Amino acid sequence: MDNAYAAGEEAFLTANPALRSRLLGSLYTTLLPATDAELSAFGRLHAADPPAEHADVEEFVRQWMAVRSLLSPATIAAHPLPALASELSADYQPVGAHLDRLFLTEQAIGHSDQVRASSNAVRTAALVIGVALLAILTGVLLLLRDVRRIRRSLEPGRDQAEFVDTLQIAGNSGEANRLLQRHLERTLAPATAVVLNSNNSADRLEAATPLPAASPLAATLRGAEPRSCLAVRSGRTHTESGTRPPLLPCPVCGPCQGVSSCVPLVVGGTVIGSVLLIRPAGQPLADELRIRESVSQAAPVLANLRNLAIAEIRASTDGLTGLPNKRAVNDALTRMYGQAATGGTPLALLLLDLDHFKQVNDVRGHAAGDQVLAKVGAVLKSVLRTGDFAGRNGGEEFAIILPDTGVDLARPIAERVRAAVAEISFPGTDVNVTTSIGIAGYPDHATTPERLERLADAALYVAKRQGRNRVEVAEPTPADLDRNPADAATISDSPAVPDAPANGAADVPRSRSPSSPASPRG
Repeated sequence: MDNAYAAGEEAFLTANPALRSRLLGSLYTTLLPATDAELSAFGRLHAADPPAEHADVEEFVRQWMAVRSLLSPATIAAHPLPALASELSADYQPVGAHLDRLFLTEQAIGHSDQVRASSNAVRTAALVIGVALLAILTGVLLLLRDVRRIRRSLEPGRDQAEFVDTLQIAGNSGEANRLLQRHLERTLAPATAVVLNSNNSADRLEAATPLPAASPLAATLRGAEPRSCLAVRSGRTHTESGTRPPLLPCPVCGPCQGVSSCVPLVVGGTVIGSVLLIRPAGQPLADELRIRESVSQAAPVLANLRNLAIAEIRASTDGLTGLPNKRAVNDALTRMYGQAATGGTPLALLLLDLDHFKQVNDVRGHAAGDQVLAKVGAVLKSVLRTGDFAGRNGGEEFAIILPDTGVDLARPIAERVRAAVAEISFPGTDVNVTTSIGIAGYPDHATTPERLERLADAALYVAKRQGRNRVEVAEPTPADLDRNPADAATISDSPAVPDAPANGAADVPRSRSPSSPASPRG
């Protein structure tokens, strides 16, 4: 009691907020609980006392409760601290005096008992001390248990807050999916989490996160449709425990060992996927609620990131051919050129222009021209290597970027592309499709992407002049090498271009707009 009083008085009188907070914290977590425990034990010890002595003990308890009420947070918040300090000092004086009287009374009784029966006095004193120590120990144990319980109750909240904060900075849907997977596996260990994506356009159910080794999901997801997942189909959580067969087993998670719980990812009433958790034992209700909370928080973020990715793809894709558009071609050329320059690897640029395409539009109509462009786009996708880039520059012109490819290897690829385009046929019509191709390479011809594109365009121009349906390659000339060995070129096996600029045919300006339906030089 003395320690509690001293701590309270010092907290009321100090002008240091940090010291006051520390003193009040010690008061509420240690001193007052310990005092209450000892006072409770003291009351129990005197429960069978004569009425007069029992009334004295109850009076002592009432006096202490008056002091304790002054130390409560509500009283501190409602009164000035200096006034509370004075009132605390005044109220504690009768408590201290009463405590002294009780002590003297106990001392007298103990002495009397010792005189009458010293052995009983010893046993009584030992019992009183044991009970007091037990009360103190019980109070400490209860306090420690409460502290551990509070810490355990706070951990899920901290984990959830960290998950939500990190989810907001996810750069793409793949990163967000892996973040959701790691969060669930960390907070619900031991557990295995898999995020499933409902690809409605392709009518497929896909794993958006890596599958565990030897997981049966690799087989069940092969060819699976969104409706194959019962959580996606119903829009509700589907659970299979393995102990009681469900009326309708899920063909996706049914073969998994243990307890599976599949929660749908719902945004605006639309199911965009699900989150499958597999655990060796049943999940407590708190875990189920945590799963649903995490999934509901992640669903709108995943939907936004997926929509953003789709919008970016559409913005960089030519709607007619399905190839990257002009903006994507420029970005790819800048990026792949930078990679080649940094890594010291060669790079080839091929510019393709369909021959006499304007005639197709004029004679057959733009619908036929669109069909030609679509078939050329399909051919380019089929004949190029993995890692090669093909895009539509606009009109009837296409661009192909070949990484790690010198000019000597680019020419056979260009010939293969030219031959494949020439094989395009339109049954029942006399439409023939051919293409002229110009090639320029790094580091053979240019040291900037802009120069590389100009040289490839000049080579394409000469291919047109030389009769079309052919491939031309830019080559450096001795005069250009004297001026800038890495950034000069002319065209192999071709006569001089009339009205060419003084620095050679390589600088012939481009004469078409990417948005025009056909090139003037077709």
